[in-house]
Amino acid sequence: MSAPRISAFWRRWFQNQSLRSLLLAAVGGALVPVFLISFGQAFARLAHDREVVQSSLTDQVSISEEQARHVIETGQQALVRLADRLDVRQGTPKCRETLAIALVGMPFVSNLARIDPKGKILCSAHPILVTADVSDRTWWKELSSGPALSAAGPLIDRATGQPSLVLALGLVDQQGNPEGHIAFGVDLNRLEQDLNRRMLDRRAQLTLIDAKVLASDPRANDPIEVGRDSQGRTWSAATQVLVPKHLAIRYAMPDEVLYSSTFFHMATDIALPLIALLFAGAATWFAMEYWAIRPIERLRRIAKHYGAGLVPEDHVGDAFEPQELLELHEEMVAMAARVDLRDRHLIQIAKQKDALVRELHHRVKNNIQVVLSLLSLQARQLETPEQRAPLEQVQARVTALALVQRLIVESDDPAHASTIDVQLLLTDLCAQIRRSYPVQMQRIKIECDCDPLPIATDLAVPISMFVVEALTNAIIHAFPGDATGQVHVSLRVDAQKLVCLQVCDTGVGWAETTSKLGTGHSLLTAFGRQLGSKLTLSPYNGGGSCVGVSFLLTSL
Repeated sequence: MSAPRISAFWRRWFQNQSLRSLLLAAVGGALVPVFLISFGQAFARLAHDREVVQSSLTDQVSISEEQARHVIETGQQALVRLADRLDVRQGTPKCRETLAIALVGMPFVSNLARIDPKGKILCSAHPILVTADVSDRTWWKELSSGPALSAAGPLIDRATGQPSLVLALGLVDQQGNPEGHIAFGVDLNRLEQDLNRRMLDRRAQLTLIDAKVLASDPRANDPIEVGRDSQGRTWSAATQVLVPKHLAIRYAMPDEVLYSSTFFHMATDIALPLIALLFAGAATWFAMEYWAIRPIERLRRIAKHYGAGLVPEDHVGDAFEPQELLELHEEMVAMAARVDLRDRHLIQIAKQKDALVRELHHRVKNNIQVVLSLLSLQARQLETPEQRAPLEQVQARVTALALVQRLIVESDDPAHASTIDVQLLLTDLCAQIRRSYPVQMQRIKIECDCDPLPIATDLAVPISMFVVEALTNAIIHAFPGDATGQVHVSLRVDAQKLVCLQVCDTGVGWAETTSKLGTGHSLLTAFGRQLGSKLTLSPYNGGGSCVGVSFLLTSL
């Protein structure tokens, strides 16, 4: 699309818009950068708050992991102290009492037991209700025989039915031979409940999970895991390993709680520009309505009244109109007064001009009548018809001019009569010719067939003169002696505004009259040239003759 077409499109678009809509669009466009900046700030804040929240989630799981590790370390220290007791190492009857006393200070430990190298329980803090031989248990095979602390599980304690994690300290003699283990089971449910009670936010959820599950979970490597619960709520969780390959701790919180402040900040960053837009739009609408639209409507109504010549009596502006529009209002009132004075002066001049034009037309009509009277008087003084014929032809031509002048005078507004009905003109012209040749009309019939068409007065004269000259030539030359016939005058207009004017007769034709045309032929050619056309001569109905001209109304 070219530049002029684009500019034309936008010009039409602007012209079809109201002042209020254009100003609101301008205000909205001016606030677009504010919206973009606010949206950018909102998303930047969202990313920053997400990092802060995720960091706090990781910090919380680290705190809980330290608390749980403290429990494990406390148990490990107890095992180290018990390993130095001879009764515990040898599994004597006093071993059970020693283990029971040690168990009192460890609320998260479900049981303490001394196990020999073959997997037989020598003694325990609580009685073993199932079996004293654990050599076939899976968790026993997971324990290390060295002096370091090892773990097994999590598993379901058969005595309590609760999930437990077995921690064991390997015993060796002075030669480094294994002497079994001192083991205790950590009650994971109780530990989990205690960790949940220590959390500051009660809407969070802390769970102890099997570390083996993390190895099969593809999300385990993500610092923050995201999932949905059965109710469709989204949770974010951070996980940290507590006992490698055995136990991990997971801290989770609903996103609606975790990101509540973030959502509030983002909503505020987006809502504030929208609220600003609403207030700006309302202020713009109020300002345009009371300071521009209504004053302009008032001025337009006043201009309409002024244009119709009705000056309102109340010229006081609205209380909300600004100073510039009030001044414009006053200028319009002053302009209306000047226009009214000028109109009265022009009306007076127009009336004087109309009277002068009417007087001029009447004088011209009277002068033409004087000329006709002189020609008639001169013709009556001549004795023979051959002597009177030239004067009669001149009289017919002047009669045509008088007819045009009469139609102008009879117009409703002669001062502005710029057109004449050609149908009425030619009909009256044919009637005038009939009256001019009463003897010939007894054997010659004149017909007039014309379309109604308004033509300019400067065209009426050559058309009238052409028709008069053609009719006169036909009456005088086309019907010699006592010959009878018809003369047909026609004027037609087609869709392209081409006017075809013809005068045809059923007389002797051009072969008998060409030598007699003379001055008439020259006049017909001259009148055709005035109409912007060449004279055409053609036969009519096999024996008569036609003379015609064709011209375009738009080309004149």
